[in-house]
Amino acid sequence: MTLKRKIMSGLAVIAFLAVAAAGSLFWFNWWLRFGSTRIYPVCKSSYGYMELTTPLTTEANAMFYGNMLPFNEGYVWIEEGNVIAKNWYWLFGEAELVQRTNYFLEELAKSQSLDPDEYVYCRHLALIGTPAHSSDYVAESYPSNFTRDTLEPLSFGVSSERAGHFTAVGRFYQWLGQVTGQQ
Repeated sequence: MTLKRKIMSGLAVIAFLAVAAAGSLFWFNWWLRFGSTRIYPVCKSSYGYMELTTPLTTEANAMFYGNMLPFNEGYVWIEEGNVIAKNWYWLFGEAELVQRTNYFLEELAKSQSLDPDEYVYCRHLALIGTPAHSSDYVAESYPSNFTRDTLEPLSFGVSSERAGHFTAVGRFYQWLGQVTGQQ
């Protein structure tokens, strides 16, 4: 293979990788801004933060809805008995999700005449908020701090968009959402 052919092949590979990277970044930002996912209570366990996926009692579900919906300006809603949120809120809203779960757990403990200060972990939520009332529960790992910190710069400020602070990329996706009817 001649030097010219090697250079042309290398440039073709670089061009392909650049297009693939740009497409992946475009898709990731589209997924963040316009996709949605089911929200579960995010609670603390010995493994870090977990999403408690075990079904809750009717009373606990009602309290969870009540703690998730206020002040969420349309990016969290109830759909078919589930709490649904925009993907950016699920991925980058850990502090708020944990705080809302803590309020929910405190309210749930008070409703059952229990000391709310003693009920702070996932196993406590499973004990008082699930039909089985057992410390055995099903949970999924919530994305780690490393994952969120790595993905945050690639989102081009999606977390601050709810406060009205849009980057050029955010304004582009806002326009694109209006054009495609996604917002």
